[in-house]
Amino acid sequence: MALVTGFTKLFRIEAPVMEGGMQNAAGPALAAAVSNAGGLGTTNISMYPDLDRFRDALREIRSLTDRPFAVNVSMIPNVDMGEKIRQYLDICAQEGVNVIETAGKNPREFVGMIHDGGMKIIHKVPMVRHAVSAVRSGVDAVSIVGSEAAGHPSPDLVGTMVLAQKAAQADLGVPFLIGGGICTGSALAAALALGADGVVLGTRLLASCECPISRQHKEWIVQASETDTVLCQRAIHNMVRVAHNAAAEECLELEKRPGVTLGDLMPIISGAAGKKAYETGDVSRGIFAVGQGIGLIHEIKPVQEIVEELLREADQAIRRAAGIQS
Repeated sequence: MALVTGFTKLFRIEAPVMEGGMQNAAGPALAAAVSNAGGLGTTNISMYPDLDRFRDALREIRSLTDRPFAVNVSMIPNVDMGEKIRQYLDICAQEGVNVIETAGKNPREFVGMIHDGGMKIIHKVPMVRHAVSAVRSGVDAVSIVGSEAAGHPSPDLVGTMVLAQKAAQADLGVPFLIGGGICTGSALAAALALGADGVVLGTRLLASCECPISRQHKEWIVQASETDTVLCQRAIHNMVRVAHNAAAEECLELEKRPGVTLGDLMPIISGAAGKKAYETGDVSRGIFAVGQGIGLIHEIKPVQEIVEELLREADQAIRRAAGIQS
């Protein structure tokens, strides 16, 4: 089953579904599985600080799928990462990556290089005004993520439903995806009805067979409710939605201290701490980014089944809505 939208046509895929960047979780097997299921699989450069390992990961993905996939490049605002990012982008072009997803700040300085490398660019933003700016910079599509999502929402905490409608009203001129709380086919149908060209899946894919996090983390998601997330790191102006575990509680306690800094929080919130927790299965440790959609996830499944179920439910929801008579 396929749903044809501006996003699927532009990126030559079958399902209007993109995998989120998902730090430490968007490994080659998961990215390839999403692409093989008809969506746009994604990995991210933050998983591979070593350029040779990054190249190896891209080659592994390509050995597992001949379909389009993306690489997420997150840029830290007010930090010059230009030369390092250009090295990653060079490798992406050499290894036949199809799409670059940028995030963090306006990607204008890299748009030309990405296009010259034969790749398309999606820019991820938390607010529609940022999407408008990115479109002016020449991106091919945008993804807009609401406050329900895992990771870093806008400080304004605007939800997915409102953002989707605002984006449609803005008439961006390029396809846009919406993310945040998207875990079911009815949510996909709603996103399309509101004007989006597709959706971003993050938390739902954490509870997939191919995701490289521990079984304990996946079971935690299945057993959790939509109220089991918390917003941390407000004190350092880097708010993030994560699982409400012991590490998050420690982070929140530290944030109560006057003058707390990133360095004070790093032993708890670092990517290394999160990666170790994924490896050991200790759900209490590490900052574990999950969205409020955890309350909608009841099974760990292969990615193929997740995407097929999403498309089937979306089709049913669209037919149900079409049958409503005024």
